[in-house]
Amino acid sequence: MLKIRKRDESLEDFDLKKIENAIERAFMAEHKFYNSDIIEMLALRVTADFNKKVVNEIVAIEDIQDSVEVVLIQAGYIDVARSYMIYRKQHENLRQIKSTSLDYKNVINNYL
Repeated sequence: MLKIRKRDESLEDFDLKKIENAIERAFMAEHKFYNSDIIEMLALRVTADFNKKVVNEIVAIEDIQDSVEVVLIQAGYIDVARSYMIYRKQHENLRQIKSTSLDYKNVINNYL
């Protein structure tokens, strides 16, 4: 069974529906026409794209997300890919803010 390595190094079972949901949200953000067949086809293409990055039945979440971007661009959905990239960047910024906040708390706790 394929596993996903998350950013915190934990593993979870692969779920194609999560890729479909992410692609669908990117389409909705662009107010772009889509239907379930388009979303499913793109998600399956994503799995084919990241398949070469699977090692010991494990693939990193970043590799999947990179594949989503590649597939959207290859399929001609440049604007949807851009929305997806912006979403990724915003969440990266949120993770950094959270990490900085935790580091700040550790510094204060160590000082006290």
